[in-house]
This record gives sequence, C-alpha cells and structure tokens, in this order.
Amino acid sequence: MYLCGMNAKRIIMISLLVMSMLSLLAQPQGINYDANNIELNGDDWSEMIKQLNEGSEGGKFTIVHIGDSHVQPGIISGVVRRELQAKYGNGGRGLICPLSLAKTNAPSDYELKSSSAVSVSSKLLSRSKPAGMGMTGVAVKFAGSNTNLSIRTKQNGDEFNHITLFYSDNQPFDVSQGGPALKGTEISATASCFELDNLSNLVSLRLRGSGALYGIRLLNGDPGVVMDCIGNNGATFSSYLRINGFAEQLKDLNPQLVIISLGTNEAYGNYSSLEGNIDKLLKSISQECPGVKFLLTTPLETHKKTKGSFSIQTGVAGVRSIIMNYGKAHHIPVWDFYTIGGGQGAAARWLSVKYMNSDHLHLVSKGYSFVGELLSDALLKVFDSEK
Repeated sequence: MYLCGMNAKRIIMISLLVMSMLSLLAQPQGINYDANNIELNGDDWSEMIKQLNEGSEGGKFTIVHIGDSHVQPGIISGVVRRELQAKYGNGGRGLICPLSLAKTNAPSDYELKSSSAVSVSSKLLSRSKPAGMGMTGVAVKFAGSNTNLSIRTKQNGDEFNHITLFYSDNQPFDVSQGGPALKGTEISATASCFELDNLSNLVSLRLRGSGALYGIRLLNGDPGVVMDCIGNNGATFSSYLRINGFAEQLKDLNPQLVIISLGTNEAYGNYSSLEGNIDKLLKSISQECPGVKFLLTTPLETHKKTKGSFSIQTGVAGVRSIIMNYGKAHHIPVWDFYTIGGGQGAAARWLSVKYMNSDHLHLVSKGYSFVGELLSDALLKVFDSEK
C-alpha cells in the first residue's frame, strides 16, 4: 500500500510537470519576459500606490481600461481585475455596457436582458447615432417609456448591491425593484446611483424614462480594486475625442489609473495626427480628473491582407514608436507590449500556436487571457517595488 501511494504521488507530480511544460510550449515563442516591465518615464506612482494599499476615497481603487476591439470582449481587463482583486481586495465587477442590446459582441461574464425591444441604438463608429453617445461608446433606447431590465453577473465574487446608471444628459430613469421606487442619488447630469438591500448576482429593475442607457456600474460594499472597461470595435484616440463630454463623464468613475490600449486601428490608416490626439485625450481627462495617472500600451504586431496574401503591417511599428516617444517626452508610463509580445515577426509566432485569430489581427480567447496575465505581472512589479 505504501509503495502504491508513493507511485501515485510520483505519477501526479510527473503529470503536473508535463502539463506545465506543455503549457509553456503552447505559448508563442519569442516572448520577451525580461522586457515585461512598465517604463515609468520619470512619473511618480508612489502616492497612487499608497492609495492602492491603504484604500482611497470610499475604499475603492478604480482602474479604467480604454481601448478598441482587443479590449471590448473584456478578457484582458477581466484577467487583470481578478489578479489585482485577489491581492488588494474586490471592490466590485465595475462598469458593464449594453453591448449585446446594441447587437455587438460583449464580455461573457455578465448578461443584460430587457423586456422591451431596443428601439434605436448607437455604436462608436456608426455614422448615425440615434440613441446619442456617452463615454462607453454604446447607447440604447427602449421602445415605450418603461422596461424591465435584468442584470446578471456570472462569476463568484461579482455580487453587487450598489448600482450606478449612466444615461443621456439630464434624462435620468425612475427605478424600482418589485415595489416602490428606489431612491437614487444623482452624481452628475448623466449618472445616478442606487442602493439595494442585499448582495445579489441577479436583479430585475423597472426603468421608466425616455432617455438612452449608456452603461451600468456594479459595486459591492467592500474596499478594493474596481476595473472599469470601455472597449469599442474599430476605436482610435480620435474616436473618444469625438464623444461629447467623454472626460467629464469619466470623472463619475473617480479613476486613480487610466490604461489606454489603442493604436492598432491607427496603424491601418494615416497616423500622422496620432501624437496630437494622444495629447488631447490625456489632457482632457487630466483636466476633469486631477491627479489621475496614465498608462499607455503599445499594440502587438499584426498582418495586413493584400491581393489574397498576408504581410506584416508595418504601421504597427510606426505607431509603437510614436507612443513610446510620447511617453518619454511627457513623462507618461508605457507598457511596450509590441516588444514584450515578440517585436517583428510576433504575429506569425502567435498564429502558429493559435493565439491569434485567422484574420491575422485579433487574438483568440486564450491569447487575450495571456495578454492579461502579462499586463498583471507588469503592474504588480511596479506596485510591489514602490510599496
């Protein structure tokens, strides 16, 4: 019996070792782990990290992740959120958006359903925006003056009892939950918050009003990290600059750190105005959110399709240089994912292990999860070293 037990333990240990080795082999070759650091470029994160460790106003430490189609599925942000919350506390699921109601791809860890049909919707890159546009880059209006909106989170730890609704300017919703109207607190012209009696992962709210819904923020009563994700297919720096009141609405999230992951879409067009657009966006956010810190990220190499064949999209390297140079010149921290992911030739290597989609542009789920792990590690290095 003792020998059988020892053999069983040895088999388990060998199996775990083999699984670990296979996992490493399955990852793209050429990952520059030594470069997986955040270049602070002379910025001082010590006060922000003090807030993270000691608790900021209300006990919440908010990170807002702004991006394009790489960010919209919420996978990268979700991995970072879970890693940071495991260490610094879980302040809640954070911002969720009516993406599925607007018939575009949405994160899989929450679900929104309405009893009324969506009469009109707006997306960031759509030419017409009949439902208006808010900071989330998506908006929906419901048919009729009221609807039942079901909100469900799917992961343990994402239960909530604090809901903030974001809506069109000065058009708040009257909200009830199976009875008398809930008393809301208006925090701006486009946001009101409501307290529920109990933590839950599923609520049904009765919304009365004719305004548009931009997003919903789900929090709990505990201190800790909140990571709000704003991602839109095809987005560029200039896309967010075109949202009227974007930075002003962002202030309602009270962010301590704003991570901006853009540049891929600029690489497929004329990016001569990129530096100016980065500067305008950061300055507009800083003006509304004094003291906020920024982290810019560079995009991974992609391929472009020409005459039926793929070749390296050289514009990505050009965009990467502009972001890197801007960070150095303006003392803005940068996470150089272009270099970390393998630099030139990375797209082919990510494709070879099926971490990149067959469109040679987007990643698959495990690819985005891997990006989230790398970004989490880089952030934790800085947070731990500054502590």
